[in-house]
Amino acid sequence: MRYFSFLNRKKVDLSHISTFLGKVKTNQGAGFCFELVRNEDEKISLTLRESLEKQIFSLKDIQPKLEYLKEYLISNGICIRDISPSNIICQNTAKGINLIVIDGIGNSNINPLTIRLPRLINSAIIKAWKSLDRKLARIEESLNRTDS
Repeated sequence: MRYFSFLNRKKVDLSHISTFLGKVKTNQGAGFCFELVRNEDEKISLTLRESLEKQIFSLKDIQPKLEYLKEYLISNGICIRDISPSNIICQNTAKGINLIVIDGIGNSNINPLTIRLPRLINSAIIKAWKSLDRKLARIEESLNRTDS
């Protein structure tokens, strides 16, 4: 919550981040509520994992959008600790696919500078992105095995 407040105070472009709506009480404790991302036709948008597994598009097709998302995070100084194919939504619009991060924003590191210093933010993004690349490669391998 504090990190989203920090980003909002800095007037950071959050156009590729699901809107944080607030904290809610659940039967399992506190939870965080985010915007439900929908396609232009009002259907709920699929995650990147679901889109790849349903072969709506290939990893090769979506790669330029992923590179754009990575550059967006770096240029806007948005620290991300966990980015996975399940944390990225593929929103269908008239202009094509729009990738939106729905989870993993911030950094669980105790050092508060990690989310404030560009060099540390970039390092966190690059580290998280390497993990994303490995996860995407596993999905692609799995799909190639089932196609054979």
